[in-house]
Amino acid sequence: MLHIDPEKLKNLLGRSLTYQGISCQVIDILVDETALVLRDGQARKVIHADQYGDASFRAPPTFTVAVLNTHRSEFNPDLPELAALDLLCRQSASSSEG
Repeated sequence: MLHIDPEKLKNLLGRSLTYQGISCQVIDILVDETALVLRDGQARKVIHADQYGDASFRAPPTFTVAVLNTHRSEFNPDLPELAALDLLCRQSASSSEG
């Protein structure tokens, strides 16, 4: 199981990532869920609904995407750039001298 460092995750804010072939920008970090909120970086806009399901405004689509795969054993394959980044917690070298 991989352990993500929350402080390193916060460094992704504002960064551009590719999600399922779409160029996106990281606009929020959900530390408790270990997820990123991404905004579509293309110029297209979609209609967003209000809390009642009625059409409300047009804005770029957003995606909430888990950083890790469902087994938490690897990075999410839909975010290929994450594998190249240093996001893991450092394991402290525990020396048990006796």
